Amino acid sequence: MSPPALDLRQAIVEQALRDAALHKALLDQLDEGIYIVDRERRILYWNAAAERISGYLEHEVSGRFCHGNLLMHCDDDGRILCGAGCPLARGMETGQPRECDIFLRHRDGHRIPVHVRSRPIYDADGVAIGAVEIFDEAVRLVRDEMQALQAWGCLDETTGAATRSYGETRVRQAMEILDLHGIAFGWLRIGLNAAVEIEQFHGQKAMAAALKTLAATLDRNSGAYDLVTRWSETEFRIEVHHTDGPALEATARKLRALAGASRVVSCGARFAIDISVAAAMAQRSDTLEALEKRLSGFPAL
Repeated sequence: MSPPALDLRQAIVEQALRDAALHKALLDQLDEGIYIVDRERRILYWNAAAERISGYLEHEVSGRFCHGNLLMHCDDDGRILCGAGCPLARGMETGQPRECDIFLRHRDGHRIPVHVRSRPIYDADGVAIGAVEIFDEAVRLVRDEMQALQAWGCLDETTGAATRSYGETRVRQAMEILDLHGIAFGWLRIGLNAAVEIEQFHGQKAMAAALKTLAATLDRNSGAYDLVTRWSETEFRIEVHHTDGPALEATARKLRALAGASRVVSCGARFAIDISVAAAMAQRSDTLEALEKRLSGFPAL
């Protein structure tokens, strides 16, 4: 005789196979974002995790095309993939599952790294009639725990990045570790271009939104132990751990591309941003002043 718990689970599964509403309820409990499109890539289903990760609610996307200025997937060079590079479209064309790491655009405009798996959906005759995409945010628990620093006033209120005083403390600690243990780190200067024009044309609220969008893109796409600091009114610094010169330059180029592929949404305005990035590796016996001076000698990427 089957245990009661096993009988109950079997009954739930059998009911789920019959009940589309229960199917939806079960999918809404998953941590992965899931959406289903038809052959034209019109969104038919959008689960709760997709809402959480992307910021778009189901009623905002249902019936719309996924390539219609929504997620606007891009690669780490900022190239939009909604044409030939779309994982869903390629999966339906080839009939093969697709899996890749890309960057979606959040409803608020910043870029989020996601791991994407797409599968074609077939009818009874074996014809591809749509596709399903499953995506996971590249969650970093260490970075999420940074939010606890807000209670001690270590985070900037406008952008959520570290304050300059906290950032200076952390970089000096990294210099001590470099001197003692030889663990290398890089130093990035990120500047928001055309800041005066943004504020004059769009206003102060849009300027604050631009800085917040930029900070979110930098934070989401930095390493688990990297620190994004708001250094001045329109500049950030990033302390990049466990890196070398070529890797640091690659990180700088990736962040510049992703910032350019983000969009600022504020008070009805919607616009792109552009940044400049300079990079330098820290050296043994460095001081913050020496590192900053050496950084200023590097051409912006």
